[in-house]
Amino acid sequence: MTSRTDPKSAGTKPPGMTPLMRQFHAFKAQHPDKILFFRMGDFYEMFGDDAIKAAPILGIALTSRSGDDEDRIPLAGVPHHSAEKYLARLLEAGEKVVIVEQVEDPKTARGLVKRDVVEILTPGTATVESTDGHAHPLCLVAICENDKGRMGLAALDLSTGAFQVDEGDATVMAERVRVLEPSEIIYPSDRSREEFVQRLGLANGATSLNDFGEWNFDFRTAERELNDQFGTATLDGFGVGGCRLAITAAGAVFRYLRENHRQQLSHITRLARFDDAEYMTLDYTTVRNLELLKNVATNTEQHSLFSVVNKCHTGSGERRLQQALLRPFKKKEKIELRLSGVDELVRHRDLAAAVRQQTQLLPDLERLTGRLGINKLNPRQAAAIATSLEIAAKLREALKDGGSRSLSRIYDTLPDRNDIVRTVRAALVDEPPLVTNKGDVIRRGFSEKLDALNDSIREARAYIASLQNKERQRTGIPTLKVGFNKVFGYYIEITRAHSKSAPNDYIRKQTLVNAERYITPELKEKEELILAAEEKIFRCEEELYAELVSFLNDNIHDLILTANLLAELDLVAGLAELAATRGYCRPEIFEDNRLLLAGGRHPVIESVLPAGSFVANDTTFDDSPERIHILTGPNMSGKSTYLRQVGLIVLLAQIGSFVPADKAEIGLVDRVFTRVGALDNLARGQSTFLVEMVETANILHNATERSLVLLDEVGRGTSTFDGLSVAWAVVEFIAERKAARTIFATHYHELTGMAEVFNSVKNFQVAVKKWEDRVVFLHQIVPGPVRQHPPPAG
Repeated sequence: MTSRTDPKSAGTKPPGMTPLMRQFHAFKAQHPDKILFFRMGDFYEMFGDDAIKAAPILGIALTSRSGDDEDRIPLAGVPHHSAEKYLARLLEAGEKVVIVEQVEDPKTARGLVKRDVVEILTPGTATVESTDGHAHPLCLVAICENDKGRMGLAALDLSTGAFQVDEGDATVMAERVRVLEPSEIIYPSDRSREEFVQRLGLANGATSLNDFGEWNFDFRTAERELNDQFGTATLDGFGVGGCRLAITAAGAVFRYLRENHRQQLSHITRLARFDDAEYMTLDYTTVRNLELLKNVATNTEQHSLFSVVNKCHTGSGERRLQQALLRPFKKKEKIELRLSGVDELVRHRDLAAAVRQQTQLLPDLERLTGRLGINKLNPRQAAAIATSLEIAAKLREALKDGGSRSLSRIYDTLPDRNDIVRTVRAALVDEPPLVTNKGDVIRRGFSEKLDALNDSIREARAYIASLQNKERQRTGIPTLKVGFNKVFGYYIEITRAHSKSAPNDYIRKQTLVNAERYITPELKEKEELILAAEEKIFRCEEELYAELVSFLNDNIHDLILTANLLAELDLVAGLAELAATRGYCRPEIFEDNRLLLAGGRHPVIESVLPAGSFVANDTTFDDSPERIHILTGPNMSGKSTYLRQVGLIVLLAQIGSFVPADKAEIGLVDRVFTRVGALDNLARGQSTFLVEMVETANILHNATERSLVLLDEVGRGTSTFDGLSVAWAVVEFIAERKAARTIFATHYHELTGMAEVFNSVKNFQVAVKKWEDRVVFLHQIVPGPVRQHPPPAG
């Protein structure tokens, strides 16, 4: 889809408007809701309201230019070679950007240079690097819903090609979208925006929510276009047979990409369904309460679980860790496979050091393959792909004697593609540029045609290179300079004080304030020779580089496989580094309902306290019927910390990580549920108590005997006796119907009496000690209820 606009076709020229501004407004009329990056020479310019909006976001000066009617037009611009960092800022601010490029050579243009829309960037479809330098997933989500309350969703990370779909109950799918925290969501334009805002609980405009023509959400069109993309006759092989809503949403994603000028998508090679049989589903409440990716207080990564356990060296490893924390394994085989690799690198520190040394040098091959897939790979990035493959070969060599199943699998599966390395190294210079149209891209010896073109002007270049010294000697002018600019070409510059000494064969070309510029017939002859040949050289290098990119694209499947394996290796090596430096132990995984932790510690709090100062605690869910632990103790004594640490240890174990404990025996958990803290959701019309009840109801409906339920102060959001009734009823329901492993922290001491009624309930307390007139918190979990003292007499 193109939108080339020629000034002649844009209607009658409005009074007082220059041809250039007429061209700009023709594009702006097609994209009124987006900021235009309008290419003018070496800059992208923004005009009018676009400039006014963008300047403060980008931190650049807002200036103006005059029009034919003497009105001042607001103007702001950024250099084209550094545009990516400015684009990232606009996208993070939720803006959409249209890139309008010059599509003909200004030197050969007759009149106004033709321009065309070459790319439309939105928060979910851009591939520019984030401003904080982190390798965050770039998630575009499409959602659609039928009249029976079922919703389909498709989630694509365009930068890596990861494409997942699902469908089911609308409430469940909406919860999944909240956990994904997409950069952008599209939905059918015939549905209410307010409906989706409320349904998805979008917070403070953190996600760009955009309607998209309902005709783009068509199942048959989606099925056909997806089969064309993947080269398949049916999508059933991806496990999405019968998922009409999911396929419809996935098709809308592709149509949205096409509309935004993403025509090449060769790195998107498959789609997968969110697999709830293989992976644990965590709801948004649990992700938030356990602070898996962000700290609740600051809404940043600092002091989150991710920030503490992330020892990865690459962006792809970091993204894999994030995905693992949000979707831990549910199958013992997968957990043990990753644990085997972590264990080997913990025990063999020389091997671990060798692996870490190489991963530290590893580019983000996953993102590089994404750039290749959308045809946005520059020469420097192509060289980085070769570097990645060279490092992959060294890592493969290091792993050849690996004894674990995990490392042996990586060794056996990692492709040997030295042929790609040889081709790229032979084609590109040692330090390739970022652009292809300025020369110095292709190595000498790679193309006879290119070498011949360079040879044809070697003498002329040598002449100009030596001209300054020759002319200084000939004229006796020590400050004489030879320079070049795009307007006048090559010139000889002499300061005004020496201008009378200029030789007779010098032809004055330009007068400056303090200098005169000249040419000579011979200099002009050499210039014409060089410029004519350079144009051919640049065109030849662009063609040769395009052939190299095509060659890489033909091998993109092996590049994707290599990127995935390197991401896994980086993650395993990072988890081993974490275990070795923090003193974590390897958990034992069982397919029963035990949960035995000896000396368990909170991984985040432990990391910020002085070494050895965190008080470790045991947790015991064994074969006894006591499946519910009532935990009492004073405020600020550590009940919430203990609850969270148990949940975090289980999640770490089920992503295949060592855990902060002296010993851990963990029966597989199908889901972790939490109800911690007091929050409201006024945007959805929910008070603190209503949020508490909704979250608790979700747990009671969905927990099973294989779940881990962590409840903190349920019932505190209402009056004392009503809250006690709610808390009692919740424990009673779990005891009679769910039998889930449950820790229930409460200030309602009356609940300790439930141990006399239900044999599945056992009391624990946070120990305290009285010292003189002070109460000392010991932060130690011990059996038994907190003792109640009668009030003093009188």
